[in-house]
Order: sequence, then C-alpha cells, then structure tokens
Amino acid sequence: MGMCRHWVGVVSLAVLLGGCGDSGTATSEGATEGSSGGTAVVSTSTAVGSTSTAAPTTSAGATEPGSAGETEASTVDPSSTGDTGDTTGGGPSCGNGTIDPGEACDDGADNGPGQACNASCVQNTCGDGDPGPGEQCDDGADNGDMNSCKADCSNNVCGDGQVGPGEGCDDGNQVDGDDCTNACALGTCGDGVVAATEECDDGNQDDTDACTSACTNAACSDGFVQPVQGEQCDAGVDNADNSPCTTDCLNNVCGDGKVFNAGGGTEACDNGAENGPGKACNASCAVNVCGDGDQGPDEQCDDGNQAPADGCTAGCKLEQCGNAVTDPNEQCDDGKNGNNDDGCTDACKTPVCGDGLLQVSLGEQCDEGGNNSNTGACLPSCKTATCGDGLIQQNVEQCDDGANNGAGKACSASCKVNVCGDGDKGPGEACDDGNQSNDDACTNVCKLATCGDGFKQPGEACDAGVNNSNTGACTLACKLPVCGDTFVQPGNNEQCDDGNQSNTDMCVGACKLAKCGDGFVQAGVESCDDGNLVDNDACSNACKVPVPHATCVDILTTMNMWGGAAKGVDLRAWTGSTLHYIGCNGDGCTTANFYCNFDQATQKLAFGTTVGTLRAAVDPGNLLGDTMPNSYNGCCNGPLGLCNAPNSVNNGVPVNMVAALCSALGYQNGVIKREDLLNNFCPEVHVTNANGLAWTSDFVASNGFGAEYECTTFK
Repeated sequence: MGMCRHWVGVVSLAVLLGGCGDSGTATSEGATEGSSGGTAVVSTSTAVGSTSTAAPTTSAGATEPGSAGETEASTVDPSSTGDTGDTTGGGPSCGNGTIDPGEACDDGADNGPGQACNASCVQNTCGDGDPGPGEQCDDGADNGDMNSCKADCSNNVCGDGQVGPGEGCDDGNQVDGDDCTNACALGTCGDGVVAATEECDDGNQDDTDACTSACTNAACSDGFVQPVQGEQCDAGVDNADNSPCTTDCLNNVCGDGKVFNAGGGTEACDNGAENGPGKACNASCAVNVCGDGDQGPDEQCDDGNQAPADGCTAGCKLEQCGNAVTDPNEQCDDGKNGNNDDGCTDACKTPVCGDGLLQVSLGEQCDEGGNNSNTGACLPSCKTATCGDGLIQQNVEQCDDGANNGAGKACSASCKVNVCGDGDKGPGEACDDGNQSNDDACTNVCKLATCGDGFKQPGEACDAGVNNSNTGACTLACKLPVCGDTFVQPGNNEQCDDGNQSNTDMCVGACKLAKCGDGFVQAGVESCDDGNLVDNDACSNACKVPVPHATCVDILTTMNMWGGAAKGVDLRAWTGSTLHYIGCNGDGCTTANFYCNFDQATQKLAFGTTVGTLRAAVDPGNLLGDTMPNSYNGCCNGPLGLCNAPNSVNNGVPVNMVAALCSALGYQNGVIKREDLLNNFCPEVHVTNANGLAWTSDFVASNGFGAEYECTTFK
C-alpha cells in the first residue's frame, strides 16, 4: 500500500492527496505528525462530509502544524454566546433569524455550538473546531487523515484505510490473514523483533509502555494512556481540545488555553496565561461580560449591576459625556462628535442660546455664554449687537434708542449721543451749526443768539448771560449801563436814573439824587441851590432863599399912634398889612418902658415892655390899606382901634399866636416871655393862620395881655 505524508497548512489536503495519487491508508509517520502541534481557530469553506475537503487554514496564517512558525490563536469558543467582542465578523443583529449583510447564516435561537450556524452567524464547517451536524469530530487545525480526526471530520478508526494513532497498519479490509490484521496490527507484531514495517516490537501486549500491542510507538490519541509519554489521558479518536482529554492527551483544565465546552465541559473561553481579572477570559474560563463586576478589555467600567446614575451604564460604559449614551443628568449624547450644531453639544446638552456655543442652525449669530449681555458684543438673544437694536453696547455705542435713532433725535443713526456742535439739531437744541463760534446766529451752546445768552453778538454792547441786570454792568437789553437809561447802576456810580436830563427833579442829569448843595434847584423842594457851603449868601446851606428877618432897625418906630406919642414896632410889611402895630403909647405902657433888641449871632429878636401891657392895631383883611391910626376912637371897637397885644391864648383858634408872629417876622420860633394880667380892659388881636399873615379881632370881649416877645432862629 502506498503511503503519502499528510500536512496541515494552507495547501488543500485534497491537493496533497491528489499529488500522491493515493487515497489509501497513511503511514504511521504521518499519524505522528498529524497529531502534533498547537491549536488554532480555523475556518473551512467545505461542506460537512465532503470527500474533497480543503485543508483548514489557521487564523495565524498558513503554517505547518508542529512547525516552529506555528502561531496559537484565540481559544475562545467560536460558538460562545458570551460578549467577547465580535471576532467572527457577525453583525450587530446576529441571532435575529434573518441573514443580514455580513452574515453567512442566522438560525436565530438555534445558533450556537454544534449547530449548523454558530453564535457568530458563520456556517459550521469542517475544520472550524466545532463538531457540527454530520461531523463525527472536528479538531480544527489538528484534523488530518493520520490523526484521530480526519480531514473530513470523521473519526480515524481501524478499517478505514487510514493509519491513525495506535494503528500499525490499516488496509481497509476485514481479511485477518494478510499482512495487516483486522485489529490494524502487522502480522509479525509481538515476536519481539522490529520488522521493517514496525515502529517497535517489545513482544508484549502492554499498551501503556512505549510500544503498543500494535507495534507502534506510543502516541497521543492512540487510545492508550502512556504515563511515560507524559499523558494524563487518551480517549483516542475522542481526544479534542474542547473535550475532557485534549489532543495533547492532557486533562482539559481551565487555564490550559483550550476551551473545554464538550463532554461535560463548561468553559466559555480559555486564553491560558491571559486568563484573569480584566482579561477577555476570566480565571474561571468564563467570558468577561458586562455586568459581571470585572472590567474587561472592551469595557470602560463594570460595577456588576444594571442600575443607572451610578457612574457606569448597563452597557459598561462610563456615565460621562461622550459615551454616546444619554446618561442621567445628560440631555443628549452623540459621542462628542465635535459638532455643537447637530442638536447635541459636546457638553451633552441640548443647544440653547447662552451655552457659549454657536448654533447657526438655531439662528444664532453669536454666543459668548455667561458673557452674553445687553451691553456686550453678543446679546442675551445670541444676536450680534448692532447699532439700532435699542441696547447700548459698552465702549462701542454712546446710546441706542432703536427705531428712534436718527437725525434730530437724542441718539444719532450711528449710535452717538446728539451733542451740541455735531451739526445735527437735537432735542433741547434751538440750533446746531457745527461750529464753536458765538458770533453767528447759533452759539456754541446751540442756542439761538439772543441777548442774555452770555455771548456778545453784533449789535450788542455786552452780554453777561444770566448776570445781565438792569442794575449791573450789562443791562437786560445787552447795553452798557449809561446815565439816562432809566436803570440805577450802582456800579456805574448811579444813585438814580429817571431817564431824563432834567436837573430840577429828584434825579439830576448825572444820575445823582438831588440834594441841597448840588447846584441844581429841585422844584418843589428847594428854593435855591448855589452849590456852596456859604450859609449867609443869597441861598442858604439848606437851599432856601433867605427869608427876610426883621431886626430892630427894620421894625422899631416912634411915630405917633392914636393921636399921641408912641414907641413900638411897625409890622405892616411883615404881616400882610393885617397886624399894623404893637407898642406903647402911654395907654397900658409908656414909651420909656418899650425896648427892641436884635442879636445877629444868636439870631434872636426880642421886643416888648418891661411894665404894663402892649397895645396893638389890627386891620382884618387889610380893608383900610397900609395906614396907621391917627386918632383914638375908643377901646378896640373896630379896625385900627386900640386893642390889646396877643397873648398865649388865641381866642379858640389852634395856632400859637407868638410863633405865628415870629414866623411873619422871618423867624422859626417864637415865645411870649411875659404876660401882664393887669390893664386888660380892651379886646385883643389874634391870628388865624400859622404864618402870621392874617390877623383879626372880635372887637368885643376877648381880652389880651401880651407884654414881651422873643423870636429865635432865622427862617
């Protein structure tokens, strides 16, 4: 029987066999090689039971089993339903019973180990390490015609024509008398002599030593446990890396890198030394899944519960903005995609004006967050501050009245305060010519040029503004104060101003109050004013024309009276010719006793009799003219009759007779120095007015007894 060496690699086993031209039994050498080497998760593209099965391909690349370049791949159960990450290419909807893009199959709840469609929605095929429907075995990369599981996933058994582990030969027949017995042992086996066709021959039937009863070298998967070979077990064709006894004839235990999930095995994964906390496979060979309390490689956290708002989501993602899960206290979460204008900001907040992020789709023109302000560049409405929005932008605008901005308004169209001098007549301005001149029609305070604005314009002699005053340096008519403008300006040394140049009224032409001594005669007040201090000239210091005052020289007379010698005073020129005479004529007093004294220095005139009573002649109303009595016609019985002189009693008229007499003589004062109560047999004369110019008598019974008089102080 021809033999061909079998290799596990990237080259199709069918090609190799075809190259040999022999589908017969493999040599024991091939059996040894086929059962050695590491394991790898493999996939094949050949249906179960195919006679032209492709050689399995390892996930680590095309490498001959047992060679130095062979790489051990992940040993997670390919049919496991645990969450180990999608290493098989299954889509996120694997298990929904519908073959979605990227899935080769999907039987829904029937997906899994030993099924036609595994848990990753990949077809169960020979060489994938998972014995599927129609397969007797599947050792994955260890499949081979010289191994316990052949390349077509059928058990290598005696009589199948393939020399498997523990077989010295296999001629595929039931003839027990030929060179290969029906027990697949060479006919010479057991004689103790190693024939050319034997690997060994120890002459015994002990299958636990180095040479089996079939004269083959002890090998794993020969069905015999050879402790000397380091075997712990050997189930022959039932050896498998997911079975109780591995293809290395070691007891399948957690941590050996082989997933024990058949024949009572409960491992979901086994990454050997990589098992442990925080690994994809934990120390119990269970897949590290979300919720087991152990944070796995693909997990951000794992708190062992499904409770929200504890920092770790039910999907083992950190409850933080950017995990694409809307966690408690988040309004949204799009994974922090860098786009703050897609309905969810990178702060996991629903976009709103004031969040400091510009959302053009929401109509925002700006957003400065907490710096949005009615006085800033960005308004609380997230609109760019502009002149005319009614809000004053600090350090940019002086004002903003919105729609009321404009020419002639308090705030201009450029949001500048309308001020005097800007050329725009604003509220409160009477004019605005844009210049600072006060000599034109509009002053620099934007008032129409008027008297009283404080600026001297053409036609004005002055303008002190609010200080204009008709009594100050500039009148209310903006005229300089002048005498005759009817306004009294003390600063112009005016005491009065009656608006005329008359010097005879109370205010003279130089705007001085009229006074005695100013040289001007004040009508109705002064009788003269010679402007000097000489009191005894034609005008007194009281501005009076000196009233003639009688002296003894003026009035003393010795003319005969009433027909006889007499001595007295002639009063006709002083009394309006109503009281003609007072004196002594021998009746009442003698001429020797009459006296008249005048003192210029003391301004005193005194006259009378030292003894007796004075007699008087009166002509009431000056009816008789300027005459003197030449005869005696009886005691005071008519005009110019002999009457008594006046005394202190004025016959019921409230006028002081002596004062009136002295006034008529040019004196201010007059007193009766002596009255004679004797010789009072005739009626007296008396005065009717205070100036002494109207004298009369009742010519009946009013007796008088004047004797001495004194006049003082010139009028």
